[in-house]
Amino acid sequence: MKRFCMTLICMIVVLSCFTFASKTEAAKQIFKDVPTDHYAYDAIKWAYDFNIINGYANGTFRPNQPVTEQQFAQILVSYFDLEPVTEELKKFTPNEIPSDSNYNTLAAYRVPLNGYFQNNIRGAAVKRGTVAQAIAYVMDGQTTLNSAIQFLLNHDISNGQNPKYEQTNLQRFFGASNNLTRSQLVSLFYKMQSKSFFYRSDIAEESYADTNPLYQRANSARNMLDASLRKGSNWTPAADKKPSKTWDGEYTYFYNYGKGDLDSKGRVLTISNSTKTGFHVTYYTYDGWASGTIEGSVAFTSDTKARMSKTADGDRCVIEFERLNNKTIKTVEFYCDAGRDQGTTYNGTLTLE
Repeated sequence: MKRFCMTLICMIVVLSCFTFASKTEAAKQIFKDVPTDHYAYDAIKWAYDFNIINGYANGTFRPNQPVTEQQFAQILVSYFDLEPVTEELKKFTPNEIPSDSNYNTLAAYRVPLNGYFQNNIRGAAVKRGTVAQAIAYVMDGQTTLNSAIQFLLNHDISNGQNPKYEQTNLQRFFGASNNLTRSQLVSLFYKMQSKSFFYRSDIAEESYADTNPLYQRANSARNMLDASLRKGSNWTPAADKKPSKTWDGEYTYFYNYGKGDLDSKGRVLTISNSTKTGFHVTYYTYDGWASGTIEGSVAFTSDTKARMSKTADGDRCVIEFERLNNKTIKTVEFYCDAGRDQGTTYNGTLTLE
């Protein structure tokens, strides 16, 4: 028997009244880049009116901008009214960030996501397949990517993106490996509330009542994700060690300039797979709502310097990495518009955790 959240059932009545009223009033453009004939206009207006997702200071919504996993996580916790926990996850990235409490809660319910143990993964764009698995697990206890996609399609919560694969490859038809945009995100939750999908599955509730350590439930949640979507590593006490290679490690910089959840900026540089010729990087930067993430290979230009020329996706991105000492790396961006919003850069000095 699936359990309904009474507070959200009450919300249905409110939303029904809102929907009825909106049809009797002339449509009004609320964002400069979302005309009233936009396919997701009603969903965006609903999400904005109920403070589910906000616009930007310049009056835009940026409907086609990818959603990060931690942004999706915040809405997931709020929408399903998931209960908080007192236990805190241990992470490879020890720095506290605003999304920690959401991930602690989601780990307790074993919701399949990638970013439980690494801040930079939380700040990366979330894939449609990951979103499908997380939602279908919480609502209906689905534990595989195909069953999650089928659940969303059967209930007309989401649609496929590649019609030519409809009869041959369910994941390609759905676009599981594609990023989820802001307009697609609000459309998902708008359809869910219109169908009164506010309940939580028994399997999610049973996980919350489990007494296993939080990191074990988070590992189980990550393992539930389809292998094609999984990123990062599981956390165990034995795995929580600094890499032994010369450059490998996680270098960070954080600064709070206010008291609000978004009044902070930071950078997380993860270096891995060092060789004699170079290494691999994942570089995440944010300032308030603005954020960006790039991945790619870096080649050494001297004993203390290395340079990236393009991202793993093939976009031009020129950044120099200089090792100042064993624990500090300075990054200088010459050009890189890939993977980030205006207001952030890949310049900075970061310290090994």
